[in-house]
Amino acid sequence: MAGTRKEGLKLLKVIDGDTVKIEIDGRAESLRLVCLDTEESLHGSSKPVTNAGKLASQWAKQFFGVNEDGFPDGNDIRVDIEFDTNDPLQVCLQKHRGNYGRLLCYVYKDGVNYNLETVRKGWSPYFVKYGRSRLYHEEFLSAEAAAQAGGIAVWNPETNAGGNRRDYESLIPWWHLRDGVVQDFRKFGLQAGVKSVRLDYEEIAETAREGNEITVFCDLQGGINRRAGNGALVYAGSIRHKFNLWIPEIDSPASQEILNLIEKRYAGRGRGYVYVTGRASLYPPNEYGKPQIVLTSAGQLSDLPPGA
Repeated sequence: MAGTRKEGLKLLKVIDGDTVKIEIDGRAESLRLVCLDTEESLHGSSKPVTNAGKLASQWAKQFFGVNEDGFPDGNDIRVDIEFDTNDPLQVCLQKHRGNYGRLLCYVYKDGVNYNLETVRKGWSPYFVKYGRSRLYHEEFLSAEAAAQAGGIAVWNPETNAGGNRRDYESLIPWWHLRDGVVQDFRKFGLQAGVKSVRLDYEEIAETAREGNEITVFCDLQGGINRRAGNGALVYAGSIRHKFNLWIPEIDSPASQEILNLIEKRYAGRGRGYVYVTGRASLYPPNEYGKPQIVLTSAGQLSDLPPGA
């Protein structure tokens, strides 16, 4: 399967090893390059800056032919982008967006897939925390294996010697655990009519306005986010897609079971993803409200979609 493409787009800036800015139809768009997670080159993230992150940023700037600040320096640099599905372009532009609204895609320069090339050069593992590549899974596996066999870039201990480093020994198995959950959703959850917070947000919001029952596939990696009064709040969406779970009467046995389940099975380095079933509503209950599901039983949380 080939993904939906848009070609000949103007490159505006290379931010770092896995983020660039381009111009689409006269507007600037940030791209979060799928299947990549290069190490940090700039402060401001929860992740540490590493030497490998700085070198990955340099590699990206060399690949795209920009200056050391990431700008084309007056040159008209053109790139192509490809989405990980073959949906119509306008659907891809709407749905292939991450938690911060950035487009999720592959980027090409002179016919070379930058995402794959970055893994092949060892500047990023094959990043499957949010699901594997639909288009190039085998190619990414081969590229990562070749880089590891060669002991290059992030796979060479000398790259970050004496400084911060990423703990890939624990991160990669966790990423693949989450990827397995995403694969089950793609195979079975969609067939069961489950809605994804990121992909089906408008439908979830409409269901909440109508007050109907729904099953939502969401990510509880952040665990219990806030306790308010006698309840607890879980941010199960994102900045772009606000969707909450509300746990009332947290001193009750039923709520304690819910809290335990979230914190011990889904939060942190747990499974993360979960199927949540319940009656959706808006909070506050007006035109400005955001969709939520009230949890009153641990049985509303499941590893499997309905009917599986």
